[in-house]
Amino acid sequence: MNVVLPIALAALAAAAGEAAPDPASAAIARAAQEAEKTAGPGAVVGVSALHLESGRRASFRGGERFQMASVFKVPVAIAVLGAVEKAALRLDKEVEIRESDRRKFGPLDDEWKPGMRVAVGRMVDVMLVHSDNTAADKLCALLGGPRAVERDLVSRGVAGVRISLDEKGMGAAMVKDLAAFESGAENGASPDAIAALLARLFRGELVSRASTDRILDAMRRCATGDRRLRAGFPKGTDVRDKTGTVGSCSNDAGILTLPDGTHLILAVFVRGGRDAPARDETIARVARSAWRAFAT
Repeated sequence: MNVVLPIALAALAAAAGEAAPDPASAAIARAAQEAEKTAGPGAVVGVSALHLESGRRASFRGGERFQMASVFKVPVAIAVLGAVEKAALRLDKEVEIRESDRRKFGPLDDEWKPGMRVAVGRMVDVMLVHSDNTAADKLCALLGGPRAVERDLVSRGVAGVRISLDEKGMGAAMVKDLAAFESGAENGASPDAIAALLARLFRGELVSRASTDRILDAMRRCATGDRRLRAGFPKGTDVRDKTGTVGSCSNDAGILTLPDGTHLILAVFVRGGRDAPARDETIARVARSAWRAFAT
């Protein structure tokens, strides 16, 4: 009996039943591979794109773990507003910022003076808009520490996002083992996990609609990402994003509105490479490819 023919026919039948690959996925993979080469030695790029209305996806190293850096501040905001909804916190509650609470980078450090008090609502805002580190650590403390933020995510059905460090803890972890830290051994997540988190946030599945809108409004006013995702989209594109930068890691994850009114979630994580400007351009380059793939 000729066994080759049945095998060949089975293979053809299987192939006929498979959906044609999405060209967007191939385009984004090519862009990420090229960006890794141009970003310099050791650059590693992870990308996850999700078109919300159709469910179309594109991914390159999307399931690999990266260091989130300040992208972790979106989960902090979700946990804080969830606590507000449970009446465990109030947005108008003012908290003293002691000198020992200060962390470099952000308005609260720049404006600090003895006895300074800041409302929880303002801390959420400056944490997302300006990536204020003092606000992030103070909010984590109010919640019971960074692991409390992770527990909150788990309680909401969010998987694959590990939060065990605040900003101060990140600094200590970098000193202890920089390579492990930058690989996301702590405060790590995959681009796919962050894209899934943003999808659920946008749909209002994690906190109330009012709380969701508060987070998304702050992300729309993000002041730290003009050279990253936003640089890859046409001027005037509606973008709600959160950047992250630490050591040799540069990230940006956000939600953009396409010309037809639908929405694309894009998470781009970069580790290594020549320098920070090269990583910024890498993110922008991938964003340009994603725009061409999904908007045209």
